Amino acid sequence: MLDIQYRSPRELNIFPSTEFYQNRLRTHEGNAQVSNFLSSSTFPWPVRNGDVVPIIFIQCSEEEDMGDRSKSNQGQVEVIRRLLPLLTSQNPDSQAEPRLAELKITVLSPYNKQIQALRRKSIACSTIDSFQGRESDIIVFSTVRCNVQGDLGFLDDPRRLNVMWTRAKLALVIVGDRRTLSTNPLWKRAVGACTEITLPEVVVPSDRFCSPSRLYHAFIRAFCQRMV
Repeated sequence: MLDIQYRSPRELNIFPSTEFYQNRLRTHEGNAQVSNFLSSSTFPWPVRNGDVVPIIFIQCSEEEDMGDRSKSNQGQVEVIRRLLPLLTSQNPDSQAEPRLAELKITVLSPYNKQIQALRRKSIACSTIDSFQGRESDIIVFSTVRCNVQGDLGFLDDPRRLNVMWTRAKLALVIVGDRRTLSTNPLWKRAVGACTEITLPEVVVPSDRFCSPSRLYHAFIRAFCQRMV
C-alpha cells in the first residue's frame, strides 16, 4: 500500500486513513494545507482556524425516483446545477483569484440513471467505477438515495466510498440525505466527517413574470436545502 498521499490535503485524508488504511495513510508535506484560495469564490466554504474546510455535506430531502433498478434524484441534480457555478465564480468582496477559473470539477454518482439526468442539464459527470485511477481538484458526489426504508443500494459498498473520497485533490462536496445515509454506520461516520452548509436562498423577484417551470425549479432548489 502507498502510505503517503501526494494528492490531497491532510484534512481530506483523515477519514480514509482511519476507515480504510488503519491510520497508516500520511499526507505529504507539500500538499498538507488546504488551498485557501477557494474562499475567494461565491461558494459558502466554511472556515476553521483561518483555513477553508474542504469536506462539505449539502442536505437534499427530495426522494429518489422509485421503480427502476438504476436510480436518479432530480432534486440532487438541481442542487448540483446550482452549486457548480458558485465554485468557480469570483466573490466581488474578495481579492481577484484567477485560479478559480482553472479548477477542474468532477461530478460523480454511482448510478447510470443519475449520470443521464445530470448530462441532460449539460453537467459533465462520471460514475465512480469509471473514474477509478483519476483525480480532480473538486469532487461533487451525488449520493442519489433518499427513501424511508433507508436503502442505500450501491452505496453500501465501502470500496465505492473509498474511491469517491480519494479522487479529490482540494475539496469534496457530498449532496445527499443524512437520514438515509445514516442507516449505514460507515456512511454515518462519513457524513459526520463533513461540515454541512446551506446554499444561498433562492430569491424570486416579485416584479417579474416567472413561468411555471421556473417556479417549479425554484421550489425544488429551496426544498432540497431543508434540514432534516
